[in-house]
Amino acid sequence: MKKNLFIIISMMMVAFLATSCGPKTPEPVLLGDGNLTAYAVLQDKTSETFLWGIRETKSGIARIKCVFTAPPKNLEEFFIGETADKKIVFDNTGKILISGTYCVIDKLVGGEKFIVSRTDGQGEKVYVAANGKTVGPKEKLFISASQIYYRQDGKLGVLSYDNKEILQGMEEIYIVDGKAKKDEKTPTYYLCKDDSGYKLYDAEGKPVRKMNRVQASKYTKGALDYNTMKGLYSSKVAY
Repeated sequence: MKKNLFIIISMMMVAFLATSCGPKTPEPVLLGDGNLTAYAVLQDKTSETFLWGIRETKSGIARIKCVFTAPPKNLEEFFIGETADKKIVFDNTGKILISGTYCVIDKLVGGEKFIVSRTDGQGEKVYVAANGKTVGPKEKLFISASQIYYRQDGKLGVLSYDNKEILQGMEEIYIVDGKAKKDEKTPTYYLCKDDSGYKLYDAEGKPVRKMNRVQASKYTKGALDYNTMKGLYSSKVAY
């Protein structure tokens, strides 16, 4: 009887130890300057996998729920973390800026920063760091110094940095610099071709005048390459 009781107690102790001694939770990880902390929560005891969330270091307030498969990493002054199916970029306050299948930082010569994301089947988006706006989504985006060009369903268009449609549904787009007037900045024009032919548009996308093929040939240097955007710019003046 005593022997059976000892066996039963031993089995209970083994079962207790087996259930209580699960995988050790990883230590929290400070991010960047320490304003945010990544913390782990056990997702699956059998596979011993954890998911990571983001909280404020001082207050402990959760900013992003536990969706990351590993502690997020620095992406310059931002942070990027991976979930099971996408990447998420957030700032030093824990605010999510943009997400997608992939996310990269793009810089212009002047130092302006953009975070470009792409999601399979949904196209591309651009987060403009200067104004906190998100542009897109569009099939393909091309960032320039003052606007963002895009390709959608075989057509071209232009978006402002605050996601306003300037031009859309064009077959060809060229930038044309107008003649400078005294005490005024040189305006920028767009020379575009659509189903009705060539037209000149002002910087806000308003039509200025029509052009025939001969007139337009003064400003164009071949069709626009949809993939590289080569041939986009024209150095000629409008008039």
